[in-house]
Amino acid sequence: MSLFKDRKGQVRTIEAIFATILLMSCLALIPSSSSVKDTTRNLISTAQNILLSLDSNGYLATLVNSQNWAALRDCLESSLPLTVWFNLTVFNQNMNSLNSFPICNAGTASAKIVSVDYVCASQNSTYSIYILRLQLSEVGLT
Repeated sequence: MSLFKDRKGQVRTIEAIFATILLMSCLALIPSSSSVKDTTRNLISTAQNILLSLDSNGYLATLVNSQNWAALRDCLESSLPLTVWFNLTVFNQNMNSLNSFPICNAGTASAKIVSVDYVCASQNSTYSIYILRLQLSEVGLT
């Protein structure tokens, strides 16, 4: 009979189990900072790989020398996934901007933007050095 009279302890134990489950589920919903760091690292790697592949055969320097900004934008758009925003600015050796209009695919998509600077040299008789700043951001990344 004393087992049925002492129900307060059983209720407190069940209440503690429910509280533990609630706290654990709340902690599971908090995003970890490592996923944001991985995304940033992936965007930086993507930007470097795209610039290297475009410059591997001198195509990037040719586009910059001819100031063919539309073709440069098309190359970047075809190299990047649709979920990635980009902005490219081309500077000369004095850090003066050369592109007359923005080389980008849309407005800024997120507050988290990674920026990669890349040095490119022309392959024609007039040796010129260009600095390309490629900024990337993933849509939906906050």
